[in-house]
Amino acid sequence: MKVEVLAICDAATDYQGRLNILGVFEGMAAPKTPVVRDRCSIVTRMRFRSDETGTHELTICIRNSKGVLLIPEMKAGFAVKAPANRKTVAANMVLNVNQLKIDEFGEHEIALFVDGVLQESIPLTVARAVKKRGRNRMDN
Repeated sequence: MKVEVLAICDAATDYQGRLNILGVFEGMAAPKTPVVRDRCSIVTRMRFRSDETGTHELTICIRNSKGVLLIPEMKAGFAVKAPANRKTVAANMVLNVNQLKIDEFGEHEIALFVDGVLQESIPLTVARAVKKRGRNRMDN
């Protein structure tokens, strides 16, 4: 199995095997904790060989630099089926998250596990916002 995409974004859909991603970001900012994002999606596109078909379990963890979970793990079961004439097949997963709340500033990570094995991780920066002329923002 190979991870082709792992991202956190504003929104995403899987439409007939096509992964549509809007607004990929790598950080959140606020003047104080907790830092809350109303809605976002964590997306992944994984490529499986034909001999890896069957049922699998995906786990997403958001954890700090010490490995401590910042929110409960997100889990989803899925099945991979490959047509007889294909050597590989892609599987898209979109996990929609409402009210993502992170209680500490810092450099964190989003980790992707498949069947209990870490496959990939990406950074997630949670920063203290600096007020600039009436706007709070974090540059990506």
